[in-house]
Amino acid sequence: MDTTFVPPKYFRGKEVLEQIGDVCKPIGDKVILISGEKSLAAVKDRLVKSLEQSGMEIIDTFWYGGECSWDNINGLSEKISSSRANLIISIGGGKSLDTGKAVAYKAGLPVVTVPTIAATCAPFTPLSIIHTPEGFYLENCLDSAIPQAIFADTEIIANAPDRLLFAGMGDTLAKWYELRATTSRIPKTSWTIAAVGLAKSCYDVIVEFGPDAKVSVERNESSHALEQVVDAIIWHAGMSSVLGGDKCRGAAAHAIYFGFTNIDEAHKKYHGELVGYGNLCLLELEGRPEEEIIEAVNLAKAIGVPITLDEICSLSDEDIQIVAKVAVASNEMGYMPVKVEAADAVKAIYAINEKGKVNFNK
Repeated sequence: MDTTFVPPKYFRGKEVLEQIGDVCKPIGDKVILISGEKSLAAVKDRLVKSLEQSGMEIIDTFWYGGECSWDNINGLSEKISSSRANLIISIGGGKSLDTGKAVAYKAGLPVVTVPTIAATCAPFTPLSIIHTPEGFYLENCLDSAIPQAIFADTEIIANAPDRLLFAGMGDTLAKWYELRATTSRIPKTSWTIAAVGLAKSCYDVIVEFGPDAKVSVERNESSHALEQVVDAIIWHAGMSSVLGGDKCRGAAAHAIYFGFTNIDEAHKKYHGELVGYGNLCLLELEGRPEEEIIEAVNLAKAIGVPITLDEICSLSDEDIQIVAKVAVASNEMGYMPVKVEAADAVKAIYAINEKGKVNFNK
């Protein structure tokens, strides 16, 4: 385990963006911004003001391209490599941040991340999730720069669409459900014990603060509860992912997410919403007690994560077969402590749907 895989600086709270110039100038003073369009609009005035007050120069600003794809990464890398830039600031959600980290790695430049939403641990991890230009999952890429600093401004995050935080909580719960499953099949180490401990803290934080954080973003207000949940989504989950490593960080929840990405209509759902449903399927595949599964369904409902298939999209039996086939073919499903066949995955997906229907109407 190389501890240099951990970002050295993390800033979370209201108005932390005002500090970005002073923090970034020692890292690099000639900046390229890579961002989503809405994300840039959300932070631009405050970010530019802070950078300029610190005497930094913004060389150029690039849209990340809409997908974290090799086409976008390679195209941006070529443009940036020929510039005078010595720092990339990547702004936005997971796909934008993952693009920025991969571009920074290829260009040999440091990167700082500015999440405008809290939907995944992408601001933290030296990992990029690569998709095709059409949005289908392709691969996990470790050729991704380690962020030198993270600026999670909860005032900005509170004003993002509500569902993005709900998705973030769903994705973060997967750290506990998946790491508990994957580490049960391998010898323990100090790193895996720490990873599981942090994963459990993600779960505990969301149980304690998740429902109140949901209310906060519905009101577009920063709050103590929101700040704790943002820490869990970005820092605790990110650190847990780094410590767990490739063979521990993913299992059935992400495998089922990969399956859903092959259904066009499911693209309307966010990563963590689909992973959140996959969490429940994972528990079913493990054969967890009914009481535990129902408790997990109730938690998912309380934080805005889908608990029925209708909440995802209209899905035919053929669609579910595709989801299951892709899921069991993924590396992540192979890290489960039990052998999972396509028929098992189909059964679990439908079983959770039935349990969800009962709880959805309560």
